[in-house]
Amino acid sequence: MLSYLHSFHAGNHADILKHFVLLYTVNYFNKKTKPYTIFDTHSARGLYNLQSEESLKTGEAQKGILRVLDDEKNTPEQLKNYLSFVKQSIKNGFYPGSPCIEATCMQSGCNLFLTELHKTEFQELQKNISFRTDCFVDIQNKNGFEFVSKNTPPVLKRGFVLCDPSYEEKSDYINSAELFCNVHKKWSGATLLLWYPLLNNKIEEIENMKQAILSCVKNKNPNTEVLDCSLCVDTPDSHIETTLKDSIGSDKPRLYGSGMFIVNPCWGLKEELEAVLPYLSEKLANDGHGTFSVSML
Repeated sequence: MLSYLHSFHAGNHADILKHFVLLYTVNYFNKKTKPYTIFDTHSARGLYNLQSEESLKTGEAQKGILRVLDDEKNTPEQLKNYLSFVKQSIKNGFYPGSPCIEATCMQSGCNLFLTELHKTEFQELQKNISFRTDCFVDIQNKNGFEFVSKNTPPVLKRGFVLCDPSYEEKSDYINSAELFCNVHKKWSGATLLLWYPLLNNKIEEIENMKQAILSCVKNKNPNTEVLDCSLCVDTPDSHIETTLKDSIGSDKPRLYGSGMFIVNPCWGLKEELEAVLPYLSEKLANDGHGTFSVSML
C-alpha cells in the first residue's frame, strides 16, 4: 500500500522530534573530517510547501513547527540550531524533509543513499535533491528495507541509517526490526535511527518491534547503547480510531505522539533531548496533555 503522502503531515510534532535527532546526528558526524555514509529508507519528496492544500487541510504544521517558530524567544538553547535551519529553509520557500537535511548538512565527500518506492514522490525527490556535486548522492525507486539490507556495510564504514516507514501495514513493524537486526549484525558500529508512531491500537506491534531490536543488539554486545525517546502531544485515548484517510483534518489525529529508537546514539544526544523535550511537550500539547520520555536501555 502506498497511500501515505507526507505532504499532509510535514512539519507536525513527529517531524520535529525526528528532524531534531537527525540534524544533531549529522552535525555530530561532521565533527570529524572523515566522510561517512547515510542511508534514508523512506525518503519521500524531501521538500514541502507548508501553504499547500494538503498541509492546510490537516493544519498539522500550524500546530507543530510553525507554533514553535512563533515562540523562538522562549525556546531552549539546544533547539535553536534546528529552528534556525528550518527558518532559513522556509524563508527560501520550502520546508525541509529528512533528505534535504541530510543533503544540505553532510560534509563534502560523503555518500547519501535515498530510497523511495512511491513513483510520484520518487520523481519529486530526484528534482529536489540534486544540489550537492561534492558528494555521491544515489536516489533509488526501490524498497528501502531491501536496499539497505543488501548494501550494508558500505564502503565508507562511518555512518548511520534513518528508517521511518509510514507503518501503514503491520509488516512495517516487522520489517523495521528485521532490518535493524540484520544491519547491526553486519555493521555494528553504525548509528541506527528508527522513528516510530504512537497509535493506541498498535501498542503491541510497537513494543514487539523495539524488543526484537534490543534483544538482537544486546545479544551481540551487552554494552551497546540503545536510546529510546518519545514526544506525545495528547493521551493514547484522545481520539477515535479511524483510517488514515478519514483522520486527515480531524481535531484528534490518529497519531498522539511518536518516538525515536536509536542504536549507538551519538554522544550527548540524551542530554540534548532531556533539555528540549519538556519544552516541546508543553508547547505542542493538546489541552495540556503533552508528555515525553528519554531513557538509555
